Amino acid sequence: MQQLSEEELRGYNGRDGMPAYIAYNGKVYDVTSSKFWKEGTHFKKHFAGRDLSAEMANAPHSDEVFEHYPCVGVFIPSPTITTIDKKERYRQWYVKYHPHPAAVHFPIALHYFSAFADGLFLANPSTEYEAAVFLSFLIATVMGFFALISGVFSWWINYNFSAAKPFLIKLIGALFTLIIGVIPLIQKLLNPDVPFSTGIDGIMYHSIIFITVISITIVGYYGGKITWGARV
Repeated sequence: MQQLSEEELRGYNGRDGMPAYIAYNGKVYDVTSSKFWKEGTHFKKHFAGRDLSAEMANAPHSDEVFEHYPCVGVFIPSPTITTIDKKERYRQWYVKYHPHPAAVHFPIALHYFSAFADGLFLANPSTEYEAAVFLSFLIATVMGFFALISGVFSWWINYNFSAAKPFLIKLIGALFTLIIGVIPLIQKLLNPDVPFSTGIDGIMYHSIIFITVISITIVGYYGGKITWGARV
């Protein structure tokens, strides 16, 4: 088995016909066959020809992914003094506190609860059901704003604003959910009795509550796809 220094490893960057090699925990793996390493890049965040041991600590998967690729050598790192830049400090803070996973579960659960309570309200209109719908939807929308902000932060430090399809769909879906979620809140502010209306305003109020369930489900699906749906 060949030994590759840091300088030699950089030559296997997956570009210009070269194989794509990455080092992890002292071993070198050939990921050329992976569709997620085209042109030697992975989600525009990781690059072939490098030692990814430190970066794997922040990856959404563990090292079992390397079982799918051949080990082609032993990595001999160069003795260097490493520094931690500001982005890496943010990443370490993120790994410790997980702001986006902590924030995103509340609006998802509350949007589902709002739709469930609204179904009960439509079957049996009452002020109690109406209050439950409005309050849960209000909190879901407010929390959705914080989930969106923390999601963009995660997108930056963990994926370097990757333009891959799951990220874009998730961002568009979150923005859509947040923007249309403001409409019933404004309607309720202008007309407290709008949930009881049988006109177009009442139809819009209830329709949006159910539409947000669809959009938040899509957001959650692609969030899971980002975390669990891809190998290196």
